[in-house]
Amino acid sequence: MLFHTVKGGAGFELWKKFDKGLARELSVFFTGVLYSREVLSQKQRELCALAALTALHRPNEVRAHIHAALNVGATRQEVAEAIFQMVTYGGMPVVVDALEVYAKVLAERGEPFPAEETT
Repeated sequence: MLFHTVKGGAGFELWKKFDKGLARELSVFFTGVLYSREVLSQKQRELCALAALTALHRPNEVRAHIHAALNVGATRQEVAEAIFQMVTYGGMPVVVDALEVYAKVLAERGEPFPAEETT
């Protein structure tokens, strides 16, 4: 549900190359335990992850979680806003880098930029 649109996967395939058992345990923890908690919706959880990863300047993970956020119902505008909010915490350079990643994701998905949406 989260990462099915990410070409090349979101980590699990790489983890398996090093340790199949540990990869499964990590995957079960993230998707079966942490991400299954119902305190936050999947959309809220992905927007939080995206914001944190933007501030931490983790472009590969930003890419995966942009896909995941869109896959669980976040709008393109909400994704952009989560990124823009990190200017206060991570600075403009990390925001610009995350927006560049976002532009590539939108191109991969064949989706318009938020400001180009027709209403």
